Amino acid sequence: MFHGSIPADLRAVIHEHTDTWRGQAEDIYVGCSGNFTIERVLHDSGFRLHGCDVQLYSSAIGWYLAGQELPIAIRPESAGELDWLAPYMDGRAGTLAVVLLGSRFFQWLGRGEHPYYGRMLGAYQQQFPELHAKTVAKIEALPLHLASYAPMDVNEWLAEHVPPDVPVVAFPPFFAGDYENQFAALDKHLDWPAPQYPALDDAAKQTLIERITNRPRWVLGLHFDVEELTDHLRGQVQTANRGVPINVYSSVPRSRIVRPNQRLEPVRAPRLVPGQRLGGTLSLAPLSMGQFATLRSQYMNHNIRPGTPTMALAVLVDGVVVGAFAFSTPKYDPHNVYLLSDFPVAPTSYGRLAKLVLYAALSTEAQFLAQRAMNTRLTRLNTTAFTQRPVSMKYRGLLRLNSRKDSADPAYRYQLDYGSELGRWSLVEGLAQWRSKHGQAQGLKEPTKEEETAK
Repeated sequence: MFHGSIPADLRAVIHEHTDTWRGQAEDIYVGCSGNFTIERVLHDSGFRLHGCDVQLYSSAIGWYLAGQELPIAIRPESAGELDWLAPYMDGRAGTLAVVLLGSRFFQWLGRGEHPYYGRMLGAYQQQFPELHAKTVAKIEALPLHLASYAPMDVNEWLAEHVPPDVPVVAFPPFFAGDYENQFAALDKHLDWPAPQYPALDDAAKQTLIERITNRPRWVLGLHFDVEELTDHLRGQVQTANRGVPINVYSSVPRSRIVRPNQRLEPVRAPRLVPGQRLGGTLSLAPLSMGQFATLRSQYMNHNIRPGTPTMALAVLVDGVVVGAFAFSTPKYDPHNVYLLSDFPVAPTSYGRLAKLVLYAALSTEAQFLAQRAMNTRLTRLNTTAFTQRPVSMKYRGLLRLNSRKDSADPAYRYQLDYGSELGRWSLVEGLAQWRSKHGQAQGLKEPTKEEETAK
């Protein structure tokens, strides 16, 4: 029901450390509550929980969990579009349900003339009574309660409202604009007593770290190393081989490291380097899971969680690796394979290399290898893209957009589902089409006869 989360392994470490405080403290203060993941972890721990945040989304949840009225109303300038929501806003669970649902569809307001956005807005308004009732029921069934909630800057809260001897747990959003960008549409259309707070710059981060760690009991999760806290580094959590490690600093003398168990193997074929001219023969080569993990670790976006492929292939031009892709076994339609990963080795001089990897993945040769590996006839391919844009520039033009919906991952705005037929061309035809459509714009024309002779 709530957006986002912190990794399960980090939640386990927090639960383990706070469990040692039983009998020593009755209250735990959680800085930067966000989506209240830490509070949800500790809801049955026996401690009185106190939260703090500066965003409307978090404050609406915090006020409700603390048993307070929600001082939230529709802004006058948005009343024309949202006056139909007024009957649902009761200052308690009904208002919170409007905020939670609004975080999904407010982003489309003002864009109703667009066919997609207009259709989505109409569907939300038509189904809203049912959606609201179901959301209210979930809210009222929540087992979590807070002793207090404060809508204010975390540094001010720690300095003026949190006793110096009580435990504090915090996992601050130290990436700029995390929650501001994600919930900007709520602030645009809803009026509330928003707190004033300074930017969380380097000086404010240092102050926050000092105010949390200058007490007897604390746990702090950070995406970066803090040299002066080295003696308090109790754990490191990494949920994906490319994921940013989360350092867990704590006053509790208990250590734990959680990392993916992944075997990496060398890929001995040469890889495309900046400025290198592409040859004229496109081919595929099977990769072991360790070799694919090596390439994926180096070249794929680290924010994308890895899956386990059934088959992985390297894409080569004249024996030089230019990218890789992987298929996984169909889950529902036995003839529809899933494109789990696809990425180029991406030197900056080849901006459309990702398209060439897709041309290879849609080839008859890739279809044959996938059918042999999975022992079934495969005629179609589908994949998923997470992005801030309503279309994927990589897949547009080669795959068809089957569906678009809000992403459950707070790092992205949209989840896009794409599909295509397999075996649309041979590797020879695919390379020729790519050169024709994308190569000329980058000076990647066909080699001359003199160049071919020199080779």
